[in-house]
Amino acid sequence: MANNNQCLRAAMDPWCLVALDTGYEHLFGFAIQHAGTGGLSWVLSTPVVWIDAATGRAQTESGRRYTLGRAVTPEALPTLEARIAFALMVEPQLTDPLPLPPVPKDLPAARKWVVACKMARHLGVEPPPLKDEAAVAHFLGANMERYWRLRDGRRPS
Repeated sequence: MANNNQCLRAAMDPWCLVALDTGYEHLFGFAIQHAGTGGLSWVLSTPVVWIDAATGRAQTESGRRYTLGRAVTPEALPTLEARIAFALMVEPQLTDPLPLPPVPKDLPAARKWVVACKMARHLGVEPPPLKDEAAVAHFLGANMERYWRLRDGRRPS
């Protein structure tokens, strides 16, 4: 069993520092490793307690210690999935949205696609296309149990 310190370790690459309207800075990025979310997904951290970008280390209010890879600006997020995740997690907490490249207007449908992308990475399969809502819904329904079993560390039946 991992000790508590190991459970609070995470790795993020790429990442950016974002100041929310709360007045606190948070990390947003792709969690390669993250015990709380299972990793392989875009996440927004709790407020940053300290950060040393030069050594690629940070700690957040939750006690999680991050190893940081490439720093990017929000405007330079590398994929459409990253920009949608940013629009879902960060922009609602900003009075003045950042000038990011456009994302789909139907954010609830895009949210399902981002979830499907995360599941697909964990399952080692291709995600459904963003613009095919029926395929996204089918993918989620067909793979949810298998995904949760994998996340829970149980073998599929």
